[in-house]
Amino acid sequence: MICPNCQSDNKEGAKFCNECGFPLTGRMAAVAAASTSDATLRSIAADEVPEDDAVDAPEAADAATDGLDPDFEGVVSADEPAPADEPGTSGPLDRSSLPAIDVAGVNVDENGNAFDFSSVGDDEAARAADDLTPFVPRRPDEEPVSGRSDFSGFDECLVDAGYVPPKKSWGPGDTMEMPRIEGQAAPKQKEFRAPDANQKKGGKGKIVAIVLICLLAVGGAAAGVTYYLELWGGKMLPDVVGMTQSDAVYVLESKGFAVHEEKIKSDDTEGVVLLMDPTAGAREETGSEVTIHVSEARTVPEAVGKQRDEVAAQLEKDGFDNVTFVTEKSDEHEGLVLGIVPEAGSKAKANTEITVTVAVPYTVPDVANKTWDEASKLLQDEGYEPVASYVYDESVAPGTVLGTDPAAGAKADSGSTVTVSIALSRASELEQAALSYLGGVQGSGEPITIGGTAYLVESVDAVKYEGNETTSFTITGKAVTSLDGETVYGSSKQKSGAIVWTSDNAIASIS
Repeated sequence: MICPNCQSDNKEGAKFCNECGFPLTGRMAAVAAASTSDATLRSIAADEVPEDDAVDAPEAADAATDGLDPDFEGVVSADEPAPADEPGTSGPLDRSSLPAIDVAGVNVDENGNAFDFSSVGDDEAARAADDLTPFVPRRPDEEPVSGRSDFSGFDECLVDAGYVPPKKSWGPGDTMEMPRIEGQAAPKQKEFRAPDANQKKGGKGKIVAIVLICLLAVGGAAAGVTYYLELWGGKMLPDVVGMTQSDAVYVLESKGFAVHEEKIKSDDTEGVVLLMDPTAGAREETGSEVTIHVSEARTVPEAVGKQRDEVAAQLEKDGFDNVTFVTEKSDEHEGLVLGIVPEAGSKAKANTEITVTVAVPYTVPDVANKTWDEASKLLQDEGYEPVASYVYDESVAPGTVLGTDPAAGAKADSGSTVTVSIALSRASELEQAALSYLGGVQGSGEPITIGGTAYLVESVDAVKYEGNETTSFTITGKAVTSLDGETVYGSSKQKSGAIVWTSDNAIASIS
């Protein structure tokens, strides 16, 4: 469909021109189509020329037609004969067939009905609506030439068969601005958009997509709400840490969970939940087992009769960190616990001092190089019974302890007998024995026979151990003999001799 105003091509059935907005249907379109004939243009131009210039009207009309833009090159001069009707054209214009119009050109709608563009109460606009003077469009950027009719804005309806319409200056989605009516306030801008065939075809697909998106959104929201309400996906574990054991069990079982309890030694209030596994906030299926760790007071464990290592491990497990081990001599097995303080079963905190007594065996003390008296006391203090045993040894002073049996450091039960070896000098022993014998002879007044002669001992001058169980001696004495029944004494002089002893200190011989 070609617009009678701008000659632009429009879609079939369009009501307005997409290029200039001119009505394409109704009485207004019919009037515009009819008014584009040559006779009509000339009559409109003649009406606009003043009376004084009526003589020059033909020249003015020619000049006006010469000033039209190239789009009007197909206009036929009035002096030329009218061309014959071509097939498909409407033929000469018949004014009697034109519809009656009682308003100005642009002040009618597409059906020719009059209307008012001005505001209510605008007298000037009302008078313009009643003005039946034909309206001639004019280009806004050109001033009319004096004495000439301005036919700018008119388009020729009858075109040559070889006429090529101008290229469209618009496309789908473009907008345009209508020229403002002279004397009227600038209207608000409106946007005209040509319909897009692709958009129309995709309308149903968009609706389906929107519906699907809405359904997905509703489904997701419903899933989230039902999950939050624990209608599926398990139940959320409540936080029972800090509750008493009975309260925690009640809360968990009321949510449908099975409860397993474990005791933990702690200084906290007894019977309070310290930990839970799984932790609070986890989602678990109904019937799942939840382990709660309940605080339990620390108590001193049973220790007597157990081995030291076993008791130490138990104390560490119970959390006691201030433990002292002491030893005590005992006939019990080495390392056996003899006692614990505080006593077993007593409640205690982690830092309570705990003393554990552990058995250690009796051992013979080292008494070597001590005197008999010193060695005897030490052995008795350790619970042993000391017994002296003399051993001849000329390397140390007589009476010095050489050692013990069992040896020093040996383990032995308390009350056992320990033999103490004491150094004894044979020389000293035999010398002492010789002195004792000679002193006894002197005191008795009995003579001692030396070398076959009897001597009355007046004094013992010297005694010396010579070895091999023999001691030598020197005495001062008088020889004694009997003559005719009378005792004869010799003069006093020193006499030496030797005594041989047996192992039991008996005199074997004197010489």
